[in-house]
Amino acid sequence: MPIHVSDVIEEFARQGDEVHLFTSVKGSVLETCPWRNRVKITNLALIKVSWLNRLGYCLLLLMLLPIYCLLEKPAIIYERASISGLVTVLVSRFLGIPYVCEINGILIEELSLGQQARWRMAATRIWESMLYTHSSLLIAVTSGIKNWVSHAYRISPGKIEVVTNGTNVHRFRPVEQKTAREHFGLPPESKLYVGYLGTLTPWCGVELLIECASFVLTHLPRVEFLIGGGQEPYLSEFKRRAKSKGLHRHFVFVGSVPWEEAALFISAFDIAVISILPLRSGASPQKLFSYLACKRPVIGSDMGMTGEILKRYDLGLTFTPGSAASLGEKIVELLNDTQRRAAMVERARQIVLDNFSWAVKVKQLKDTFKKHALMDRCR
Repeated sequence: MPIHVSDVIEEFARQGDEVHLFTSVKGSVLETCPWRNRVKITNLALIKVSWLNRLGYCLLLLMLLPIYCLLEKPAIIYERASISGLVTVLVSRFLGIPYVCEINGILIEELSLGQQARWRMAATRIWESMLYTHSSLLIAVTSGIKNWVSHAYRISPGKIEVVTNGTNVHRFRPVEQKTAREHFGLPPESKLYVGYLGTLTPWCGVELLIECASFVLTHLPRVEFLIGGGQEPYLSEFKRRAKSKGLHRHFVFVGSVPWEEAALFISAFDIAVISILPLRSGASPQKLFSYLACKRPVIGSDMGMTGEILKRYDLGLTFTPGSAASLGEKIVELLNDTQRRAAMVERARQIVLDNFSWAVKVKQLKDTFKKHALMDRCR
């Protein structure tokens, strides 16, 4: 289950809203969710074959969701954009229940970066057009997504609201750096760690860290790069790139980091990096808010929300999007300025608590539902 989905569910439950989750997540994963006893869950058992898995989920959803809606009369159906959305929007329109679709990125752009087949991209356009057109309301996590969706599918901008991502401030809390490093078997004081935690994809920008590493090490030989995230084949490819440049001794790839250890991992960093490649959607990266909630100064690409927040609150430095040379220069600059880093971390967490926690974001979501008169029982 994406951590974003889990956190939003947890916050709705924390604020006293009744939530019923339809999912196909493994029972063992649900057992790790702290909100599992406060949420009603319908777990749809699936066949363990990828294409049958998706088809089976859609068919089960088509059978069970209408029954639930007729019995329980939910105020709203909320879903992160997915292939099953066509089933959900069909049920919502047939039963007259408002359907809200959350859009976290421009899938066409992500597929092109991943070099997917043209037929898949064409099918995605058709699916997105149908889903977005027939939704009651669209929630975009950036203004770039809103503008693109409105233009690409001729949807009124008034039907699309921007509510940015946030972070779980209960999970992401600072841990004493020595404790964090000892947990992961890292030297507590002899190294400076530039860290990244997140997905490993063609657009995450980890390759920029590999490209700028030689420059950084020339100026600061005791730097190491700490990378958390485990998707294949990208993890193996990044390891291969680092080795081909003779940098494998300076890169620590730890693979997937469990949710419960994420704050511990981030706390081992001296500085955190968000090096997402330039995307038309901009970005509302949860990792930015998670880094800041753990009191880490951040270096991020000067684009969209990341650059705006870092500059507005002086919580880090920004570099030229897609430029390894610029990223390397900013890493060296910030690591050499101990006093400025200390000032950044002093205010980082409070800014997240005030503006970018899921408590704040879920309240914004419910205010948006009220604004569009979608649910008469919304708190």
